[in-house]
This record gives sequence, structure tokens and C-alpha cells, in this order.
Amino acid sequence: MEDPEVASEDPVVAEYRKHLDKSLLRENLRRTPTERLIRLMEMQRLAEEMRRGMRARRAGS
Repeated sequence: MEDPEVASEDPVVAEYRKHLDKSLLRENLRRTPTERLIRLMEMQRLAEEMRRGMRARRAGS
């Protein structure tokens, strides 16, 4: 049986939902809030490192 809330949702949201990897959500929910925060900070550090690298690459071009 289809969830009535999902059946009435926006078609764009429904399309994205089809491609959602629920295993990643479950994996993240198994972590403690502290572990989730640590992972978020690690991802932010990686993103900043990538931005610095791209700026350096553009400056060298």
C-alpha cells in the first residue's frame, strides 16, 4: 500500500526520492550525534581543502 503522504507529494520530489540511497541514511542514523558531527566537520574540511586547491590551480593557470 502506498503512503498517502508520498502519493500526494510534488512530482519532482517523488522523482528524486526514487534515486535516494536509503542505506546511506540508515548508516548515518546508526551513528551517535557526536559521530555525525565529527563526520560533518571532516567533510567540511575536505570541501575547504578542495576549494583551496581549485583557487591555487586557477591562480597558476
